[in-house]
Amino acid sequence: MFDRFGTLMYIPNEKSKVRSFPLSTRTAVGVGMVAIGVVAFVSGLGLAAFLGGELPGKATVVAENDRLRSELENAEGEIATLGQTLETLLDREEELRLAADLPPVPLEVQAVGVGGPGHTPFDGTGLGDAQLHNRVASMTTSLDVLLRRSELVANSFEDVKKSIASNRERFEATPSIWPASGFLSSSYSMRRRHPIFHDVRPHFGIDISANRGNPILATAAGRVVRAGWQNGHGNQVEIEHGHGILTKYSHASKVLVKPGQKVKRGDTIALVGSTGYAIAPHVHYEVHENGDPVDPLKYIFPDAIAD
Repeated sequence: MFDRFGTLMYIPNEKSKVRSFPLSTRTAVGVGMVAIGVVAFVSGLGLAAFLGGELPGKATVVAENDRLRSELENAEGEIATLGQTLETLLDREEELRLAADLPPVPLEVQAVGVGGPGHTPFDGTGLGDAQLHNRVASMTTSLDVLLRRSELVANSFEDVKKSIASNRERFEATPSIWPASGFLSSSYSMRRRHPIFHDVRPHFGIDISANRGNPILATAAGRVVRAGWQNGHGNQVEIEHGHGILTKYSHASKVLVKPGQKVKRGDTIALVGSTGYAIAPHVHYEVHENGDPVDPLKYIFPDAIAD
């Protein structure tokens, strides 16, 4: 039997008589349960109103699945387009590697960018739609392949970029033009009779006869390492081009550059003259590879003056 819980006092207004009602524990518990039920009911009504008056049903789920299917179809189309674009880039990548004088990507490396782990078809058990599950899994595999192949292409393009930059730097530093506009009056030779001393000695360069004051051009990009008077050569300019290549320009009437100055192919570095041991205006031009003189004609492109 429940014990006495307490007394409920009711005061209608300040002038009315106070009324009191004894409460047992059973009565208090009953009143509390009713209050909780009312609160729960009201809360349920509020939630239903928030959700639009009804809970999601089968029709809502079906509509959502239809929306997801439509988005999947769009995504699958975009993945297919990306795959076609990547194939075009792969074909272009082979051509670029050939142009950059790089070997093809090894087959074992190419294999990393194709294939994939695949996916296990959904067996229809548990929650979800089997067809949707399989399509999502297939898309995941396709994306994985695309990512790996795109990384392969990106790395290959970076190699091509570096190779082309290196080749371009080497080309810019390679003597490839005539140092002056004129005609070849003496060739490279290990035995040539000197026009002044009349003895036989090596001629480690070529002579280009030209009008006095004509420009003498740098035959490649480089850095001036010497500019001034040299016994026998008169006014001379020496340019270091890197890669072990050095060029010399002698008998100038005037030098227009200074040591340490950087020049490009085709820059005017001096003017034609006949200083030093020379009997007429001309340019004595030498090319040295790793300290040894070589025939400059092996570097000159036919009919080339400047870029």
